[in-house]
Amino acid sequence: MHAQQLITVLRLAAVVLVVTGFVGWATGEATAFSLESPFTIAFLVGVACAVASIYLGVFLANRDD
Repeated sequence: MHAQQLITVLRLAAVVLVVTGFVGWATGEATAFSLESPFTIAFLVGVACAVASIYLGVFLANRDD
């Protein structure tokens, strides 16, 4: 049961961070891709959360509870 909660939290974090990063980047006056921008970092962490949740979802799909 804890694995399912972790996957859910990662998915929620991914959506929030990717949307926040993209909207902040699109509406801000920052350069196109700067690792110093908090919006770029939020976007990249959101993508990492999405990849981690997909990996865990596939990895744990065939596991017996």
